[in-house]
Amino acid sequence: MKLIGIDSGGTSCRLLLCDGEGNALSACRVKGHNPNMDGFDAVEESFRTGLDLLLREHGGREAAVDALHGGISGGEGGNKEKLIAILRGLLPHCPSVTVSNDALIGLAAGLGRRDGGVLIAGTGTIGFVRMGKTLCRFGGWGYLVDEGGSGWHIGRDGLRAAMAGLDEGLPATALTALYEARLGQSMSAAIPALYRGEIRLPECAPLVFQAAEGGDRAAQAVLEHNARCLKKTLDAMSARFGAPLPVVLVGGLLERDSIYLRTLETLCKDAPITFVHAHRPPQYGAVVLAAQEAGLPEDPGFAARFDRTYPKLEERL
Repeated sequence: MKLIGIDSGGTSCRLLLCDGEGNALSACRVKGHNPNMDGFDAVEESFRTGLDLLLREHGGREAAVDALHGGISGGEGGNKEKLIAILRGLLPHCPSVTVSNDALIGLAAGLGRRDGGVLIAGTGTIGFVRMGKTLCRFGGWGYLVDEGGSGWHIGRDGLRAAMAGLDEGLPATALTALYEARLGQSMSAAIPALYRGEIRLPECAPLVFQAAEGGDRAAQAVLEHNARCLKKTLDAMSARFGAPLPVVLVGGLLERDSIYLRTLETLCKDAPITFVHAHRPPQYGAVVLAAQEAGLPEDPGFAARFDRTYPKLEERL
């Protein structure tokens, strides 16, 4: 039996191939796309490239694959059926192809089938709480709708702070020099470039982290504002759950020891929430869901076999 799990976000797309017992057979990473931002053609090309790499030594895309689950940023609503159709076209001999948003695979990676929550903070943000068969969503409507907390928002807010010197209402900040060096142009030139679509704001978020770690108050204020947006989501999740809530943290912004995570932990120190750092990647959670869709019973040894076999593949990514 062969199972494929996909973790597809706006920045990167990670693919994993396992057998029915949990042994990791192949893994790869390609550029990611969100269909709401980049269109379905870009997403399809990403999937095609990734599946070709993943299955290169396992029979290619014409080979028999028993189940695939994709946790895809933007993989909801009317997008879901379109994405399933794309994946079915790329894997014609796979009888089970399912898609969810990328939050659910993070939950499965951290909690398995236990009830709890998951919070993603990467290019975008979203939260979910699972209680038995009930699944409650919190946010995740994209950068034009969500209040803040994501890499896009941090990059945008950092750019605004970096306009100091041109905007008399803003305090001096190290972000100005960092943004100009990263963008290769002055801040006055950056605004027209931004509206021409030439600047990817999520890629600027690390500059805010760098400045904040260096003690820059404007950068620290950007992170605190966005962390407070995440806390509002967590508070709503906790209220709905009605008990101390374990929350799996997923996404590059919430990596262990990041200044953003430390800021969020400080804000949540009195909240009835326990943060869970999944030591298995989200694409493993997608494989778990693929195994469930394929009708495999829950196997306590599945995770242990994955843990033994995946590290060698991870070294190549």
